[in-house]
Amino acid sequence: MTPPEAPSPDTPDSWGAASRGYAEHVAPLMMRPFAEDIVERLGLSDDAEVIEVAAGSGALTELLAAKATSVLATDFAPEMVDVLRERMKSRGATNVRCEVMDGTSLDVADSSYDAAGCSFGLMFFPERQKGFDELFRVTRPGGRVAASGWTGPDTFEAFGLFLAALNAAFPDMPPPPAPPPVFNLADPAVFGSHMETAGFRDVQVEHVAHDLEIRDVEQTWTMLTVGAPPVQALFDRVGADGEERIHDELRRVVADRFGSGPIRVRNVATLASGTAG
Repeated sequence: MTPPEAPSPDTPDSWGAASRGYAEHVAPLMMRPFAEDIVERLGLSDDAEVIEVAAGSGALTELLAAKATSVLATDFAPEMVDVLRERMKSRGATNVRCEVMDGTSLDVADSSYDAAGCSFGLMFFPERQKGFDELFRVTRPGGRVAASGWTGPDTFEAFGLFLAALNAAFPDMPPPPAPPPVFNLADPAVFGSHMETAGFRDVQVEHVAHDLEIRDVEQTWTMLTVGAPPVQALFDRVGADGEERIHDELRRVVADRFGSGPIRVRNVATLASGTAG
């Protein structure tokens, strides 16, 4: 069985539909540790004004709000921004403003912010360089910017489990013509080139690793599927039977690697930082 090619699932509607699953099952486990790395590299002062692009459900936003005097958190999916507002309100983050904006065309004046951040968002932009250019444009000279992207499946081990299950379920499925968008910023040279082309100086690109312990295979399945539009698009292609085949193979892959014990994986991200102006 070879499913047909599908259009890109990275749209405001698809990410909006995934917003609550992403907020509950994905961001707290996989994104939060790397958000702390971004904040560390921004070196924020108490009076800093910060903008965040592709904020999602706010794993990074919450940390920025605790450090800065004000945060503008933006995302292109209206439903995701609704979830973000709810989460910031529940946490008493009164210094955060949440707005729907396209990260490649921000409705923000030049040099408006002391710092800018993006957690695992730029890799999905169809015109990635425009996203980097906008981060540079809205950051004041001397301001810091930091962003993250995932490395490949061998080092982003949580996603590697899903790919192993997919390949076992559909061994004849042809590989994509290009790496999945989730890996668009895996190469430090590519990541650094985007930063330097935008105008950032003192650019540093590094690999950062965090270990993750997952309770069981069903938590793993939920984490990898409910908040990921590309995965849901795949399920649409293979149908309910194909989805169950992948689920069964994930159970087998996890049992083979981890037995009945906890699932411990290491996720590695590529993190770039630089200075505007």
